[in-house]
Amino acid sequence: MSKNGLSRFSMFADLLPDQLQKVEDILQQKRYEVGEEIAREGEHGDELYLLLQGKVEVSKSLTLMVGRGDIDTRDKSLIQLHAEDAPYFGEMSLLLENSQRSATIKAIEESQIGIIKHKDFVHLCETDIELGFRMLLNIAKTLAIRLEKANQDILKLTTAFSLALQS
Repeated sequence: MSKNGLSRFSMFADLLPDQLQKVEDILQQKRYEVGEEIAREGEHGDELYLLLQGKVEVSKSLTLMVGRGDIDTRDKSLIQLHAEDAPYFGEMSLLLENSQRSATIKAIEESQIGIIKHKDFVHLCETDIELGFRMLLNIAKTLAIRLEKANQDILKLTTAFSLALQS
């Protein structure tokens, strides 16, 4: 992967070429076939993933009561991520070792994934404080955006649920 390839990910915004090289040095790559799971909701993880090529689907498990004590659990597709948008996911695993995965990620096209392990990320941040600061700030921005969206979604769901109960 070229340094220019990494610089398209918001996580690496404002990194200098030598800093991008340090990231590339710890980046592992893995190919996933169609239908293959990259991460599973509820499992513990210690890796962040960069979608380098391909397309993946993000889904969450929903549990529904469908009768007297009967429970139906199924995966609900939330979003599809495309490599050209330079998405990354699993960032909580860089901040909190063995964090629990909040969704299942599955390849829906043959996909190339870049992987950064928690221990390698921490070591990189400790050995290059400026690089660590920039990456952590970028991850914090991503988390803030995702938290704002989650708050909006919760408000919409709460409103819809309240209206449904009033009917």
